Amino acid sequence: MRLPLLLDFTRQDFVDRYSGSALGALWAFIHPLVMIFIFTVIFAKVMGARLPGVQSEYSYPVYLVSGLLPWIAFSTTITRCSTVFLDKRHIIGKIHLRLGYLPLYIVLSETITFSIAFLLFLGFLLVVGQWPGGLVLLVAVIFVLQQIFAFGLGLLFAVLNVFLRDIKELVGVVLTFWFWLTPIVWVPEIAPQLVQDLQDWLNPAYLFVDSYRDLFVRHQLPDGYAMMRLALIAHVALLLAWLVLKWLEKDVRDFL
Repeated sequence: MRLPLLLDFTRQDFVDRYSGSALGALWAFIHPLVMIFIFTVIFAKVMGARLPGVQSEYSYPVYLVSGLLPWIAFSTTITRCSTVFLDKRHIIGKIHLRLGYLPLYIVLSETITFSIAFLLFLGFLLVVGQWPGGLVLLVAVIFVLQQIFAFGLGLLFAVLNVFLRDIKELVGVVLTFWFWLTPIVWVPEIAPQLVQDLQDWLNPAYLFVDSYRDLFVRHQLPDGYAMMRLALIAHVALLLAWLVLKWLEKDVRDFL
């Protein structure tokens, strides 16, 4: 797919998301603002939630939002990519597109959405005195690896979804379980040691979620070994999806 076409798909996707609404793209700012406000007021002010061993009033809201924003981008990318061939079959049948590149517009669109929410989150950190300093630059590295992983999974599910439409529903169920099995709203220290160990070795989402927590909660560099494992897993997922697509591409086009 040529870059102008990819950018046009991305622009149109972002426009279509808010078409017909009075506030338009302002909703991209309103949603994360409301989320940050609710988590801060409910958990910090009303419930007085704190992280174990941390006295800061805003420790838990920062912990929660720093894991939730990346997860939303990750899961939404997978969900939307998994149906992209069916959603765009009218275009695929009319113009020649390399199917492997088609979901990229979704990745770019979700990157824009994440960037808006993340900038608002950074503003919140600045206001409450939790600014992580130069460590914030590493967000780009973590996010790229996270989205490569999401793109690989989404592309694989997109191929399978052409032949088995239950994949769409299965993806939703799996992501729901995955969300609650990942320490995003709960703290790993409250779980049994076995569960904590399994997070390290069997939950790739924990690798990027905890890396964000290193930056914004612990104010330290992410674990280098965890980052290397995330990079390996992400590229293996992408390679697997690419090989499956190449193997089944003719059948995919015939089914669409």
